[in-house]
Amino acid sequence: MTAPTLALIEARGLGKRFGSVVALKNVDFALRAGRVSAIVGENGAGKSTLAKILAGVYRADVGEILIDGKPIAFAGRRRAAALGVGFVPQSLSFVGTLSVVDNHLLAGSGFTLDRAAARRSLGRTAAEMGVDAVLDKPVETLSLAERQLAEIVSSVAHGARALLLDEPTSALGPIEVDRLIQALKRLSAGGGAVGLVTHRVREVLEGAQDVTVLRRGEVVFSGEAASLDAEAVSRLMVGARERTRPLRPVPSGEPRLAVEGLIVGARDHRLLDNVSFKVRGGEVLGVAGVAGPAQPALAEALAGLRNDVSGRVTIDGADVTGRAADATRRGLAYIPEDRALGLLPGHAISVNASLLHLRERAFRRFGLRRMSTEVKLARSVIARFDVRPPRPDLAADRLSGGNQQKLLVGRELERAPSVIVAHGPTQGLDLASASAIRIALVEAARDGAAVLVISADLDELLAISSRIIVLAGRGVAAQFDCAEADADLNGFVHRIGLAMTGASVEEAA
Repeated sequence: MTAPTLALIEARGLGKRFGSVVALKNVDFALRAGRVSAIVGENGAGKSTLAKILAGVYRADVGEILIDGKPIAFAGRRRAAALGVGFVPQSLSFVGTLSVVDNHLLAGSGFTLDRAAARRSLGRTAAEMGVDAVLDKPVETLSLAERQLAEIVSSVAHGARALLLDEPTSALGPIEVDRLIQALKRLSAGGGAVGLVTHRVREVLEGAQDVTVLRRGEVVFSGEAASLDAEAVSRLMVGARERTRPLRPVPSGEPRLAVEGLIVGARDHRLLDNVSFKVRGGEVLGVAGVAGPAQPALAEALAGLRNDVSGRVTIDGADVTGRAADATRRGLAYIPEDRALGLLPGHAISVNASLLHLRERAFRRFGLRRMSTEVKLARSVIARFDVRPPRPDLAADRLSGGNQQKLLVGRELERAPSVIVAHGPTQGLDLASASAIRIALVEAARDGAAVLVISADLDELLAISSRIIVLAGRGVAAQFDCAEADADLNGFVHRIGLAMTGASVEEAA
């Protein structure tokens, strides 16, 4: 047993309620110098609430927080940051119209706006962490992965000794995840303390020395990661896991989604160049690749949300290129990478669940909304996708990130779409919730939908895809029939990995 090191920040007997919902109950937790501590549990288990209390975002109802062994009362996130506690939320907080440098200055507590010094500090921190950070472009032009890394770099550059990260890898590909894990290990080796809120078992075992498992707001395990294996972590989080076989559907229909010569971006800044593929009814097409601007550009172009597009996107033969409303009318369901773009945060679950139906006759009477119909639909979505807490009247932004994702996916799938474009549909979800959504996507394909899933999780794509295409650079580098994985899974994954790193189709095949 490793001797305990100094607790930079410690929680004792924390309790927190949101109305009638108990988020935390008598929770003890510590972030120790020189160690990475994983905080794991199902969605709604309280792990994000714990991180937010430690970071000064929320105030605990009961219990105390100590920094360097001394009790402290936080007056907000800035006070926590001034005491050396950094926090990177799952719903990122940078202002989209500002650069990373300007966001870094905005988050500082001083009055000196020295951009050159801020840029040097960010660049030095990024180099020490071994990550690439785009510092001078508006944040809204960066991929979600780039934004996530930038917020982490900024927090460390501000002097965080204890760093809390809420699902930092949910939008990262395998290469970025490995780099981040190594960066967190370097931070802790330098004497810092890292709290990693995650649902990914691999990150717990590879990236953390300590593990705390929460279930329904209570600690059910706290100890060293070395004492656990993947099965034990999974069992602690969601109960015993059953071995599963691929859900892979078999295409049975004509092409429903067709992409021909798709180009996205200006001539001097193309994100996609001459991309073509088809997705048949009954098929799940997985899109793999190192996280970057190509994936969101593809998803947004297919959903008709970009105006810098040429080529053709058709649904059941109808051209919907650049026309989001037409695509929706033709039966497109779109699950964006950033759930904040798909929900109305200040409105009730019932409103969000019914958003695509509010003009239909069944949802209106004498020109007014029929609340009872909205609530009925919301209860159906809540029950099917286990949205917690199950309250149709609750505002969407009062849900945890994972439950917001389940609400968004449930809303899109409940209307039996003909084409589904899902970008990171299970990111931030626990094992059970992610499995339920994958099954729902496969069931939609078996009912005749054409399903396209963009995911940084290769295991996810292997589990549900009929075919996989790889985006590398600005185009499709290779495509693979997933039936080939049954004969030689390791060889199949290796070929996909080669294509993801930019190897030629011949080399990857």
